[in-house]
Amino acid sequence: MTAPSQSYMRPGFVIALVLRLLTSSLAILVPLYAISLGASPSEAGVFVVVLWLGNGVGAAAATLAIRNQSASSTAGFAILGASMLTLGARVPSIPLLLGVLASGVGMGLPQPFLSAVMHLDSAPERPFTGLGVYSTALGAGLVLGPLVAYGVHGVYGFSGVFEALAVVSALGAVGALAGRGGLAGRPRPPVPSVVGWARALAKPSVRRALAVNLLYSLLLPVFLSYGGVYAEARFGFSPGEAFLLFTLVFLVSAAARYSSIGRSMDPWKVLLASVGFLVASALCVGLAPSWPVFVAGMLLFSVPHAMVFPVANFLAFRSVDAGDVTNVSYAFQASSGVAEVLSPVVAVALIPVAGLQGVFSIGGAVACVAFVLTARRFVAPPSALRGSSGPQDALPPGGA
Repeated sequence: MTAPSQSYMRPGFVIALVLRLLTSSLAILVPLYAISLGASPSEAGVFVVVLWLGNGVGAAAATLAIRNQSASSTAGFAILGASMLTLGARVPSIPLLLGVLASGVGMGLPQPFLSAVMHLDSAPERPFTGLGVYSTALGAGLVLGPLVAYGVHGVYGFSGVFEALAVVSALGAVGALAGRGGLAGRPRPPVPSVVGWARALAKPSVRRALAVNLLYSLLLPVFLSYGGVYAEARFGFSPGEAFLLFTLVFLVSAAARYSSIGRSMDPWKVLLASVGFLVASALCVGLAPSWPVFVAGMLLFSVPHAMVFPVANFLAFRSVDAGDVTNVSYAFQASSGVAEVLSPVVAVALIPVAGLQGVFSIGGAVACVAFVLTARRFVAPPSALRGSSGPQDALPPGGA
């Protein structure tokens, strides 16, 4: 097998940045846009469900059918660009739900292989470089996404935001095409292996990391897609102010990632602290009596948003052989995808009964389960912990 002709770090950085800019924008934009067209919060939740359902379809198509990072990324950004133009133009013959579904499919196509490809591209003496570059790109995209939406919306409204995101999608396609050389000589990503999953899940550290990520992923779409709606309905925020709030949240998240670079800390302790912040954030938002408390709760979410997914991912990657890294990455993508579809479905059913405030309060209970699950790692029998930590356990830069 021929060695890769060049590194995938630079094109991977561009793809990750553009993709996270688009996903962070759309997760906030879609429900706000639906409400501006007259939908209720519960009805807007249907659009959120369709967006994340499309994301799962795109990820499954990339994993099972395409299995080519360059091709799936190029196709994903092309679909995103076309759907953004359709949504921006509000083409009468194309239902809004169809445009949102297409956007989700475009979001999902570039995702399944990217973190694993960049992780495996790291030099042996700098094993966290791939995740570090990947996470840095995610952090930048997270900040730029709502910031771009905020700036464009103030001048051109929702249609202008969709059109701006179409241009961003084109930049992602350019990055995907530029990265073809970095994939030359590499084998195609493997198909998902149930046997490989069973082998990985036999390791307690992988099971625990996967379970914590699953619970966190149940809450992620609630914060992203309903945080702005909740701010608007309960505290009188405008769509622009909601975009600005998320810009601040993601800016703090990016700062948390940056501060973690190069620090040697036990990643399990970092995960425990991050999930603790998730508990505090959900309860603070759900029980907020005023907008300053709500904003404080959203800012608390910055820490788990920065750290839970990458640290859990790293703990799982570190626990398996290099040949199983991509397959374990599939498991994480699948668990996140299932949670990101299931959570909005449950929210749609709960909102008419418990209200948005109740949904966030219930999210606090889910976060508590994740906290207990993580904390139990520290009271496990010594034999269960043997070999699971050591001097190599430096905290990688985070990103989600």
